[in-house]
Amino acid sequence: MAKLLAKGMGASPGTATGIIVFRSEDAVELASQGKAVILVRIETTPDDVPGMKAAAGIITTRGGITGDAAIVARSLGKPCIASCAQLHVDYATDTVTVWGDSTESGEDVVLKKGDTVTIDGSKGEIHYG
Repeated sequence: MAKLLAKGMGASPGTATGIIVFRSEDAVELASQGKAVILVRIETTPDDVPGMKAAAGIITTRGGITGDAAIVARSLGKPCIASCAQLHVDYATDTVTVWGDSTESGEDVVLKKGDTVTIDGSKGEIHYG
């Protein structure tokens, strides 16, 4: 079983596995190449809708089950995890740090663009791999 990294609010049901991206444009580009992507954002904006459509799933660190990402994800039939406060997204380095107090090992985990995660939008769980 994949390693549990973090848990947020299950905002839109379903599961998806894909590579992490931090920008809508990257989600669109990689999905057009046949790759499954998970769009990771602090919070989404209307500019993110094309990336949300292209992504297999969405993760946000803010928002909730009635937030923009959750509503759009549900309308698209995509799994979404919202309000995952254990994550720190750094757009400058294309990384997301999972704070150690939420990981099974107790250590911080740094994921970068291209790493694979699996999300469960019903349970709100993010797994490595």
